Amino acid sequence: MEQLRKTRVLITNDDGVGSVNLHALALALSEVSDVYVFAPEDEQSGVGHAFTIRRGLRVQHVESVPGKAKLPYEVYSVSGTPADCVKFAVGHFANYGLNDNTIVPEGFDVCFSGVNVGENSGVSSLYSGTVAGAREAALWGVPAVALSLRGLKGNLLQVAIDFARKIVSENLFKKISKGVFWNVNFPKIKEDEFLGFKACTMDRGMFTDHYDHKDGLWFLDGEKLWSMAPEGSDDNLLDKGYATITPHRIDQTDEESLEVISEMLGSDDFTSH
Repeated sequence: MEQLRKTRVLITNDDGVGSVNLHALALALSEVSDVYVFAPEDEQSGVGHAFTIRRGLRVQHVESVPGKAKLPYEVYSVSGTPADCVKFAVGHFANYGLNDNTIVPEGFDVCFSGVNVGENSGVSSLYSGTVAGAREAALWGVPAVALSLRGLKGNLLQVAIDFARKIVSENLFKKISKGVFWNVNFPKIKEDEFLGFKACTMDRGMFTDHYDHKDGLWFLDGEKLWSMAPEGSDDNLLDKGYATITPHRIDQTDEESLEVISEMLGSDDFTSH
C-alpha cells in the first residue's frame, strides 16, 4: 500500500527566527507534518507587506536554536520581511531548494504566520508583518492562517498551537477559499476563562494616534478604543474573551464603487469639455 505523504507546512512570523512562540508552533506541527520555517533574521513588526527589491537577501540554514539540541524541522533565516520569507520559500525554495537542500516539488500545503506577540485584529491587520506573511502565501495560492496573541505574555499560546495542529491534522486548511486567508487572534485572558472561537468581520476603528516630541524626534504613540468597536467585529469579540477568525480577501475591489465610477465615467458632465 502506498504511504500517504505528510502535509507540508510553511511557517513564518514577524518576531524573528529566534521567537520562542514560532519554535513552539513548529515543534508541535512537526509531530503531524513536515515543517519548513522561513523567518526574518530580526524583528519586523509593523512592516506591513513590504518586500525587498533593491538589495539582495541573505538566506541561511539554521542548524539549532538555544534550548534545542536537534531540530525536527527545517529552519531558514532571511534578511528581509515576512513577505520576503514567504515569497522566497514558495517562489524559489520549493522549486530549486537552497544549495544542497531538498526541494519541495509539490509546494506547501498550508502556511502559518506567527504565533505573534500582540494582537493583529481590526486595522492592526493592515500594518502587521505577521498578517502580511499569510497574505503573501495566499497570493501564491497557498492556504494561510495568521496567528496572534493579544496577551503579550502569551496566555493562550497553547490554545493557538492546538488550533493550528487541528487545522493540519484534520485538513481544515482545505476549507480556505482561493484568494482568501484567515486572520486569527486570541484574547488576553486565562485559559479557563476562554470563551471559544467566533467567525467575524474586521473592525475599521482607527487608533488614537499621536506623536510625542523628544530629543528632536517624533515618536508615535496611541491605542485602540476597544469599547467603541462595533458589536460582532473582531476587536469587539476579542475584547470580550473570544478568539476571532476573520477571513480576508486578496481582491480588495469594492463592487458598489465600481458602479458609481462607471456611472460617473458615462455621464455627459465627465466626457464634455
